[in-house]
Amino acid sequence: MRQSPKSPDPDEDPVSHVDLTQSRQEVLEYWTKERMAEAKPREIRLPEPDHPTGEQD
Repeated sequence: MRQSPKSPDPDEDPVSHVDLTQSRQEVLEYWTKERMAEAKPREIRLPEPDHPTGEQD
């Protein structure tokens, strides 16, 4: 069974995760050479800094 990551909630911690229910073997079988070749990096969105660069309280 394949699971998708949950949609981000703006009120939650910006770290995302997926709870895996597949066995190690199922994950390895899913990632075929073709799927690996077609895979694209996930967009990384960093949290906004509290202060602009160089500014302090």
